[in-house]
Amino acid sequence: MRQGILAAAGVGAMLIAAPALAGADNQTSQSNVTYEDLDLSTEAGQKELDQRITIAARKTCGLGRDTTGTRTVSRDQRRCIASA
Repeated sequence: MRQGILAAAGVGAMLIAAPALAGADNQTSQSNVTYEDLDLSTEAGQKELDQRITIAARKTCGLGRDTTGTRTVSRDQRRCIASA
């Protein structure tokens, strides 16, 4: 995981692309994750970036929106997060 984070540091901005939910074919959603303010040479900076990526993936995949009747993560949402 650390190698992936450090490799991403040279890119400038991390983009997370994941399949869109709701059955749309070949659509993607993306979120920008900024990290210019982090020191990625420290463990604390790396943990913060990992947390930002996780939050962005969950939001992009629809895990923050209200759904009626359940808090269970759907199979599509789990796949979306895994591919992010």
